[in-house]
Amino acid sequence: MSSQSVKIDGATKVYGDFKACDHVSLDIQKGEFFTLLGPSGCGKTTLLRMIAGFNTIDDGKIFFGERELNSIPAHLRNIGMVFQNYAIFPHLSVKDNVAYGLKARKIKGEKLESAAREAMEMMQIEMLADRMPGQLSGGQQQRVALARAIVIEPDILLMDEPLCNLDAKLRVTMRTSIKKLQRKLGITTIYVTHDQEEALSISDRIAVMRAGKVMQIGGPREIYDNPANMFVANFIGTSCFLDGTAKNGKVRILDAADVNARVDPAFAGKVKVSVRPEHFIIESKPTDGAICGTITLATFLGDFICYEIQLSNGQIIEANEYTDRMRIVRSVGDEVGLRFVEERINVFDAETEESIMQ
Repeated sequence: MSSQSVKIDGATKVYGDFKACDHVSLDIQKGEFFTLLGPSGCGKTTLLRMIAGFNTIDDGKIFFGERELNSIPAHLRNIGMVFQNYAIFPHLSVKDNVAYGLKARKIKGEKLESAAREAMEMMQIEMLADRMPGQLSGGQQQRVALARAIVIEPDILLMDEPLCNLDAKLRVTMRTSIKKLQRKLGITTIYVTHDQEEALSISDRIAVMRAGKVMQIGGPREIYDNPANMFVANFIGTSCFLDGTAKNGKVRILDAADVNARVDPAFAGKVKVSVRPEHFIIESKPTDGAICGTITLATFLGDFICYEIQLSNGQIIEANEYTDRMRIVRSVGDEVGLRFVEERINVFDAETEESIMQ
C-alpha cells in the first residue's frame, strides 16, 4: 500500500471573527501515526477536514509529498476517511459497503471481489459479508468503516474521533486493532481525538491543540514527561499545581520544601510546580522538608489507591500509592507528609505558564 508524507504550512481557517485554525504548521512523516489532540472546539477536526479537502483553506498550504493540495478537490486526494458516526450505508450489505469506493473507481470483477475480501479479512468481518448494517454492533460497524477506508489503498488515512461512540472496553479493543492495522499497512494516519489516554496509547507523535493553535508536538512519553506549558501538563494526564518560587536554579514549594529541578538558573520569580499523582511520595509522619496534609478521601482502584489530600493552605491534591508498595493502610483523617520524585516534576513561569525546565 502506498503512503505519503504530509506537510501543513500555516494552515488557517476563519469563520467570521473566529479563527478555527490559526497558522498551524506540521510535518507528518510517511507511515507515521500522528494524532491531533485537544478539547472540543480547539480546531482539530477543522484541520482534518482541510487536509481531506472537505473545508477550504483560507491561508497557508497543504502538501501530500511534494504535491500541493489547496486547489485539489477531495475526491482526487486519494484519502481514506473514517468518521465518528461510521457513515456506512444502511441499505447496502457489509460487502457492498466495503466495495463502494472500489466501484466508484470503476474497479470490477475479480479484482473488486479480491480486494473487498482481503479488506474484510484484515478487519475480521468476512463472516459478516452478507449482513446489513442494522444487524451489526457498533464495533462491527466501525470495522466495516475501516475496511471501506483501506480497501481503496489510500495515500493517507484520516480518522475523526472514530471510537467515541463505543463503550469503554470496546474502545480499548478497537484502538489496539487500529494501531496493529496501521503498522501492518504502513499507511500515514492522521487521527483526531479528545481522549488523552487514546492518544498516548496509539500515537507515534501527538500535536496538542488549543484555540486553533498547536501547543506542543512530540512523542507520547515526551509530552507526558516534559509538557511545554501548563495547558499541556493539565490536559495530558492529571497534574497538581503547587505555588512556589525559583531563584538561581533552586525551587521552593509552598515555602516549605526545597527541590532540585532542572530549571533555567537565569529565571527568578514565582512559579507553578506540576506534580503528577504518581510522583508524590507519601510519608506517614511529616518530616522536615515535606509539605503537610490530611487525607480527605481514599479511593481503591485495584493496583493503586488514589488519595485526596488537603494541604495546610487548603488546597486539595491527588496522590497515588501503589498497593504492591504499601506497608500500611491509610485512612481518612490521617496526617501525612508529601515529598516528590524530584526528577519527574515540571516547573512553569507563573505569569506566562510556559515551562522553565532545561
